[in-house]
Amino acid sequence: MSEETDAITRIVPDRRRPDRLLIERNGLPWLRLSALRISELDVRTGEVLTPERRARLEHAAAVEEAIEAALRLLAARPRSEAELARRLRQKGFRDAVVQEVMTKLRALGYVDDRAFVAFWVAQRRTSRPRGIAALRQELRAKGITDELIEAAVTHDAEEEFSAALALAQKHLGRLQQHDRVTQERRVIGLLQRRGFSWSVIRRVVREVFSGKAGDDDFPLAD
Repeated sequence: MSEETDAITRIVPDRRRPDRLLIERNGLPWLRLSALRISELDVRTGEVLTPERRARLEHAAAVEEAIEAALRLLAARPRSEAELARRLRQKGFRDAVVQEVMTKLRALGYVDDRAFVAFWVAQRRTSRPRGIAALRQELRAKGITDELIEAAVTHDAEEEFSAALALAQKHLGRLQQHDRVTQERRVIGLLQRRGFSWSVIRRVVREVFSGKAGDDDFPLAD
């Protein structure tokens, strides 16, 4: 079909999406846009489409779809900017669409790396304790800058020890059928996987086992 006959033929309610209108192009379903966006873009039945106009409308539809996808992801849990952008790209949205969506969400306060770091640190401390090194590594993997990480994740040896001790004591209840050496090894392995330092692990083992594990019989060496 020639560009001269490339036109919007109908704008009708979308049966599958009550919050969207279906735009038909040359008699076939083409795009879905909100009524507000259609009004803002002045989309009209009978409009002849240039390649530039067609690309603009397709971009607008993709942005609306990506915003919905982003909000669904954020409804599950807070996410860092880099993490959210990565997930949108994985869903097939183009970089230009992702960048516009991130700008909109940032302006609305839906994404905020500083707030995300505070959430993540609090969540880890209360439900899934981590050593400082592991916590920092997790945040870096989510695209958080070193500056924000250093501001939020400060090293407190006693706090890290308390978190590791509570985790070990909770885990120990599942190990009562094992001998002491096996219990120690299991506790050490758990704390090591959670990123606690060896100095913290040594203190925890001595505390948990009431001083029965001395330096000479500590299961694993530094």
